[in-house]
Amino acid sequence: MNFLETMNARYSCKTFDETKKVSTEDEKTIVEFGRMSPSSFGFEPWHFLVIRQQELREKLRPTCWGQAQITDSSFVVVFLARKPHFFRPDSDYFRQRMWRRSQSEERFVGIKDRVINFLSDQNTGDWAKRQTYIALANMMTGAASMGIDSCPIEGFNSEQLKEVLKDHVNWVDYEPAVISAFGYRISEQTPRIREPLDSIATFIE
Repeated sequence: MNFLETMNARYSCKTFDETKKVSTEDEKTIVEFGRMSPSSFGFEPWHFLVIRQQELREKLRPTCWGQAQITDSSFVVVFLARKPHFFRPDSDYFRQRMWRRSQSEERFVGIKDRVINFLSDQNTGDWAKRQTYIALANMMTGAASMGIDSCPIEGFNSEQLKEVLKDHVNWVDYEPAVISAFGYRISEQTPRIREPLDSIATFIE
């Protein structure tokens, strides 16, 4: 499929076929789409918690408003955003990310100052969460190109989710941003509803 065909094939699947499972190889390919995603200043301020284990997903479902996609899909990905202390100029994480981008002390200083000025105007926790949505979109669209369905999920109780996943995530360093379920649809796609192009875009030529 070309990209537009893939976009037309993708939709938020509400009912997954529990009998069909995404292969481990395809699962890793989908996560690779996330890994290769762009991020502001190349910070990659995310971590992908990939959960296939059914027992854990059963515990996770009540924290996500009881949504069936959590348990009926093949696997879910919890997108974690790094917390603000990673983006302080004195942190090892900040220096490592800036250094790999600059590769010289002169460029490092120039880039560092611009990034510090930018981040000083941001709520870096919210900024990091926004970055995870870039990876989310690429993983969902990439999955659609493979004939694999997905459903993004923002409806969850953050504190309850943290309690369920406390043995798997260091919550000192991360905050949950969004979740997506992946698997195969059990029914045909419902009609797509989108506004016409001329109502949502202005072209200045």
